Amino acid sequence: MKKQNNLLTIALATILICFAVILTINLNSSKLTMASNDEGGESNTKIILIDPGHGGIDGGASAADGTVEKNINLNIALELAKLLKENGFKVFLTRDEDRGLYSDSGSVKEKKIQDLNERCKLKKDTNCDLFISIHLNKFSDASCKGAQVWYSKNSESEEIANIIQSNLVADLDSSNHRKPKFAKDMYKVLRTNDDMPGVIVECGFLSNNQDLSNLKNESYQKKVADSLNKSIKNYFEGH
Repeated sequence: MKKQNNLLTIALATILICFAVILTINLNSSKLTMASNDEGGESNTKIILIDPGHGGIDGGASAADGTVEKNINLNIALELAKLLKENGFKVFLTRDEDRGLYSDSGSVKEKKIQDLNERCKLKKDTNCDLFISIHLNKFSDASCKGAQVWYSKNSESEEIANIIQSNLVADLDSSNHRKPKFAKDMYKVLRTNDDMPGVIVECGFLSNNQDLSNLKNESYQKKVADSLNKSIKNYFEGH
C-alpha cells in the first residue's frame, strides 16, 4: 500500500512538473507571438516617397503668365504628405522646399543631372513601397488639358496608375478622357531602382487656360492632393 502511495505521489509530481513546463512554453510562445505582431505592425507601415518635380535652379515648365511648375508641384506634394501621415503612412519627400538635390559646384546641366540621380537614389535609400512624382504638363496645343498618370515597368505600377487616373477624373474633371500611359524607358526617375510601384502624375497643363487657373488655386491643389491620398489608400487596402 505504501509502495502504491509513493508511486501515486511520483506520478502526480511528474504530472505537475509537465503541466508547469507546458504552461511556461505557452507563455513564452505567447510573448513571442506578441513581439512578432508588434514587429509586423512596424514593417506593415507603408513607406511613400513623394517627389515634387524640379526645384531650385530648375523651375520646370512655365505658363505664359510666368507661373512656374516647381512651386505648384511642391504645394501639392506637401499637402499630400500631410494627408498620408494622418492616415498612418510613413512619408518621405525628395524636397520640402524650393531647392534642388545638387551641390553648389558645377554647371547648370551638371546640377540637373546630379539632382535627378539623387532622386533616383532616394527610392532605394528610403526602401519605399511606392514612389510618386508630382509634375505639371505643357504642350504647344493650348486645347490639351487634364491630369494624366505615367507608370513604370514595375509589375504593380499599372494597377495604381489606373486607380489614380480614375480618381483624378472623378474628383477633378469628368470630361477628362485621358488614360494612364506606360512610360517604358522615357523617364529615368521611373526606370531607375524600379523595385516598387512608381508613377509620375501630371496634374494638368500650364499651357491650358482652364487648367492653369485651377492649378494656381490653393483649394484646387488640395483637391488634387486629396484625390491622390484616396488613391494610395485604395491601392494599399486592396493589398
